[in-house]
Amino acid sequence: MFSSICSAVQSVILQLAITWIMLPKQITVSLLALFLLTALPALASEPTATKAPVKPITKPISKVDKTAKATSAASSPAAKSSAAPEGSQTWTGYLVDRSCAAAIKGDNKDAMKSVKEHTKACSLEPSCCEAGFSVYSQGQWLDLDNASSAIAKKVMKASARDKAHVVKVVGIIKRGEVRASSIAEVN
Repeated sequence: MFSSICSAVQSVILQLAITWIMLPKQITVSLLALFLLTALPALASEPTATKAPVKPITKPISKVDKTAKATSAASSPAAKSSAAPEGSQTWTGYLVDRSCAAAIKGDNKDAMKSVKEHTKACSLEPSCCEAGFSVYSQGQWLDLDNASSAIAKKVMKASARDKAHVVKVVGIIKRGEVRASSIAEVN
């Protein structure tokens, strides 16, 4: 019975598709509604085979699976939060906001003298700290990414020094910026 209904549905759909082109849409929609009203009761009254409930497949965890789970748990972000990322580097240098760092670069003066004189108040000015932070280390400028700049801002705020903020940065360079896993002030 089900196969006869399917073939009837196919033929009606084909006829509706043909009449859709030739007849106004209101008539075609009416024919479709009429077909559904007559075909659905026939489908609803047809007995259906009862299916056995699907049982989930479970298998015992082998030793390999247990070690894989233990390894993945140990490598989760929460477990790695205190450890430095693989391939990380360490830099020690002066923390300066990017806005002032750009000015220092453009001055062509002695950068070391300028970073030693750069003040905490200037770095925490909204117009300066919104640009982010850089570290001047061994004659080169290292720009910190946004997340690292947020950490640097907290370090700068917590500092007791008024100027010459020397920090130790641990992190990796991604896309030309330092992604720091830690920033700490050096006394």
